[in-house]
Amino acid sequence: MKHRLNNKAGNAIIHFFNKHSTLLKSPLPKNIEKGRAFMNNMNFPNLTFKKTLITVYNGKEYFLYYQDLINCIKNILNIPNIMEDFALSFENYEVKIFFF
Repeated sequence: MKHRLNNKAGNAIIHFFNKHSTLLKSPLPKNIEKGRAFMNNMNFPNLTFKKTLITVYNGKEYFLYYQDLINCIKNILNIPNIMEDFALSFENYEVKIFFF
C-alpha cells in the first residue's frame, strides 16, 4: 500500500521472497489480499495513529497519519515467537577495490 503496488506486483514480491528465502516458515501472508485482511482485523492497544494537519490547499485539508516509534516497537515485541524470524547471524563480505 505504501508504494501503491497493484495486487499482482505485490504477490510477485511475496512469491520471490518465499522462493529465495532460507526461512523454514515464511513470515509473509500467502498473498496481498490475505495480508490486507489480516492488517484490517488487527486489534492492538498500541496500534493507534495520530493525525496532524500538514497544509490547506484550495480549501482542502491535508493530514499526515503516523505512529509513535515506541508504540511500533511495542507492537513488534507483542508478536508471539517473534525471535524465530530474526536473523541472528550474518556473513561479512569485503570488497577490495584496486586502482591502477
